[in-house]
Amino acid sequence: MKSSPLQFLAVTALSLLGSFSALAARLDMNDPRRALAREDDVRIDAQLLQEEIFSSSPLTVTYQIQNLSPMPVAVADKMTDIDYDPETSTIVFSIGAEVPEGATMPHLVVIRPGQKHVLSAGGTVHIATPNVRTPWTRVPRYVQVKVVILRNLTRFASLIETQMKTSVQPPLPNEMFDSWVEASDAVFLNPIPVRWNVAPSRGMTAESPAAEAGGGGL
Repeated sequence: MKSSPLQFLAVTALSLLGSFSALAARLDMNDPRRALAREDDVRIDAQLLQEEIFSSSPLTVTYQIQNLSPMPVAVADKMTDIDYDPETSTIVFSIGAEVPEGATMPHLVVIRPGQKHVLSAGGTVHIATPNVRTPWTRVPRYVQVKVVILRNLTRFASLIETQMKTSVQPPLPNEMFDSWVEASDAVFLNPIPVRWNVAPSRGMTAESPAAEAGGGGL
C-alpha cells in the first residue's frame, strides 16, 4: 500500500507540530548519567532529572529520538507508565504504548528520516519500603527508560491526518489494534543509578514542579 501525497503531507505536518511542542525540552548531551540505546536505525538518548528517589517521588525524563532510517517513525508521547521490579531494584519508566489503550488513537509525534526530536515525560512513583533498612533490604537503585516507537506508519496515515486537524483524538478502529502491535518496537535504554531515600530531602517534595509533569505511576 503506497502513501498518497496527502498522507505524506499529513505525516510531515504532524512532525513539525511535534518540533514546535518540543522547543522547551532540553537534553544535556554531556551529562555522564545520560542513558542511550540504538535499535536498528533509531537512536534514543535520555536524561533523568532526579538523582534522588523516594516514595511518591516525581520522575521527569527528557529524551531525544534520532531517526536514521529511511522511513518516518512515531512515538505516543502522552502515554507513560512507571513500574518497579524488586528483583533487580529497577524502576522502569515506559514512554509510548505497545498496545493502545481505549478506543481512540493516542497522540503521535512523528520523526521523519534524518530528524531529531527532543521531548519530555513525567510521572510519579509509589513504592513502599521498610523505614528501617538492613543489608538485605531491597530498595530502588536504578531507573531504566523504555521507549516504544512505531516503525510502520503507512496504515495510520489517514488517522494522523485527522489528528492533525482537530484536538479530539480520532477513533482507532478495532482492526488497527493488530497493526499497532505489529508496528511497535520497544527500545530499552541502559539503567541510570539513583539514590533511594525514605523521605524527600529538604527542598524536594512530591508537589515540586517536576511532579506536575503528569504521566503514569505505580
